[in-house]
Amino acid sequence: MDGIMQMNLKRMLHLNGIKRTLNLFLINHVFVGTKPLACNMKRKLLRGIGCPVGDGTTIVGPIECKGTIAIGNNCWIGKNCKVNGNGTVQIGDNCDLGPEVTFQTGGHAIGDRTRRAGEGEIYHQVIGNGTWIGGRSTICNNSTVGNGCVVAACACVVHDVPDNTLVGGVPAKVIRSLEV
Repeated sequence: MDGIMQMNLKRMLHLNGIKRTLNLFLINHVFVGTKPLACNMKRKLLRGIGCPVGDGTTIVGPIECKGTIAIGNNCWIGKNCKVNGNGTVQIGDNCDLGPEVTFQTGGHAIGDRTRRAGEGEIYHQVIGNGTWIGGRSTICNNSTVGNGCVVAACACVVHDVPDNTLVGGVPAKVIRSLEV
């Protein structure tokens, strides 16, 4: 790559970073609340930084997003939702997330005894349609939470959750199957 192309790439990445920071600032400090105008603006601002948000979705805010998030139609995203790491989160339609739900989309392999935080890893997480994630829950690793599930408050999901299942605890374990 020649010098001019490198400069243009750096400038473009810098401008994208500024746009992301500005859009998240507007979402978290200007367009607060759940009134229709605020919700419409939050959806547009997230879409503007490459995070698609479906129609009818309400984002209470604030939201912290280091990775990439895609949110389906008619969802409720509670306050202080966080996407930590450089991975991706895909949330289906008709999902509800309580306050302070965290998606850990980055982590480390376990290293040797000289440094236990080994090589960095990026995770991709999927939340199925119609799922309810209780407040202060954390989703880790490459976890998929199936359709129609309930994740109890304060649970830590580290493995896939089958469709129509209630899970809870740390680490999250199956409590029971739910009616279809």
